[in-house]
Amino acid sequence: MDNAMGKPPIWINRLLTTAALLACLAALAVLLVGWQQGRDHHHGLIADITVNLGGRPQREHCTTCHPGGGSANAIGEHAHHGHPDIAPHSPDRLGCTGCHLGEGMALDVDISHGLPGLGARTVLKGKELQASCYRCHDLQPLPGAERAWGGYMLFLEKACDTCHHVAGLGQGGRFGPDLSTVGSHLGLAQIEEAIREPKKAPENSIMPRFPLSGGQVTQLADFLKSRVKDPLYATPMQVQTGQVALPPLPAEAGEGILQRKKCLACHQFGEEDGRIAPDLTYIGAQRNVDFLGDFLTNPARLIPGAVMPTIPLGEEERRQLLHLLTTEAVGPVQLEADGDESGHSEHGEVPAPLAKHLYMALCQRCHAAAGDGYGPIQPNLAGFPRSFKANAEFFRRTDDERLVKSVADGIPGTSMPPYGQLLERESRERLLDLLFSAIIGVSRYDKAEPAPLPARSVAALPAAQADILYDKLCLRCHGVAGTGTGPEHLQHLPRPRNLTNHPYFTALSDERIVRAIADGVPGTAMPAFRQTLKSEELWALVKKVRTFSEGRE
Repeated sequence: MDNAMGKPPIWINRLLTTAALLACLAALAVLLVGWQQGRDHHHGLIADITVNLGGRPQREHCTTCHPGGGSANAIGEHAHHGHPDIAPHSPDRLGCTGCHLGEGMALDVDISHGLPGLGARTVLKGKELQASCYRCHDLQPLPGAERAWGGYMLFLEKACDTCHHVAGLGQGGRFGPDLSTVGSHLGLAQIEEAIREPKKAPENSIMPRFPLSGGQVTQLADFLKSRVKDPLYATPMQVQTGQVALPPLPAEAGEGILQRKKCLACHQFGEEDGRIAPDLTYIGAQRNVDFLGDFLTNPARLIPGAVMPTIPLGEEERRQLLHLLTTEAVGPVQLEADGDESGHSEHGEVPAPLAKHLYMALCQRCHAAAGDGYGPIQPNLAGFPRSFKANAEFFRRTDDERLVKSVADGIPGTSMPPYGQLLERESRERLLDLLFSAIIGVSRYDKAEPAPLPARSVAALPAAQADILYDKLCLRCHGVAGTGTGPEHLQHLPRPRNLTNHPYFTALSDERIVRAIADGVPGTAMPAFRQTLKSEELWALVKKVRTFSEGRE
């Protein structure tokens, strides 16, 4: 009868009553713990002060444990430890959290010293306090804040502002995360780790690992920690709208266009080397002016996946840069020989010294001195450089004509430049001889007999069937859109091929593509499908692969 009249069952009332009693007991337990903590804090006396920071009242309990702003006392101890002299500042006016951070109103020790998580409010001490100076002061040289100021200079010198935006630096970079308020979200330790190991989190980060000393990392972190959403020298709106401008990098007498545009923060040119990106010393003999001009306009169009951002250039700056690269960066490569340079080296003989010098000057930056592909700039390239070491099967399958052409003409859509103009044929031949005899470990002319190409069917498979095959066999590595970033792509190095790379696939014949699908690619995770797919299915996948790069000029 009660249920028919819409009344709730009796058990619901009992459940609600029990829940209410449990909530009351939990609240009483919290009150009891708080009372106990309060009683332990100097017999229940809680210091409660209010300071004015930039017109903002801020309450703190910090001096409950730090009387006079000094070292923390043991429970019940009343000895007074004064704060170190910080003239012209005063702890009475600044309070504690304005410089040291922390959670000033918390009674729990762990929470008051910085909430768990990303460390944004972790208490700063000692020289770490320099990270707080520019939360209050304008960014300019400041006694006592030398580390943070040095970090700002490094931020500009290393061209960090090319990729990252920081409020007050004009438009700034839009290639990486906005760092205008990073200090409000991350602690010093977290910022330092992100600088030291940028690919640790996230794993697919494209930020390069800069060659920085421990001291330089600390300086950069101190500066970035001062970039907060609520600076005390101005309102957040004034900073974000550009009403507060940060000082530029001081101009140096006689600096050229490469220095002014910070190209050498990443690239090498002559003796200067940022150790992040390709060498520009001979680029004018490797790339023509049209390629260089187009690359400056849109790097990722000519080398898809390139992590170089588009550099803002005025017409005169662009003219100066192209003139320098096409007139001064042209070689020839001058290397001193250590011995007889006549003739070619044969398999089994000691490689000619000139070839070794050429390899170290021109190749090891990407391919590594050991030839395993892990060169100094490898993590920053769009594709993994070809490994010579422990990859003999690839080179036994690859005809010599293709290798000669790759060295002379480069590989379109990749960072492999042409050496046909920079090096004479004799030098290029010696380089190839060196690779086979010293690194690959087989004779240059020891070639495997290629399997016959799959027969090309007159009647092609429907596109829908090719889509099904792709989704089943290829998607997990190459991705839905063919960009090489499928769900499993981070498990492989070299990474899966970017199938949207128009310059690369335009230069490939259908026969090259079908052979890669049928027989796999040694030295990579690309498997062979000759035994599992029919000829018409292999050719259907070739057509599917072509669709990803079509129309991407």
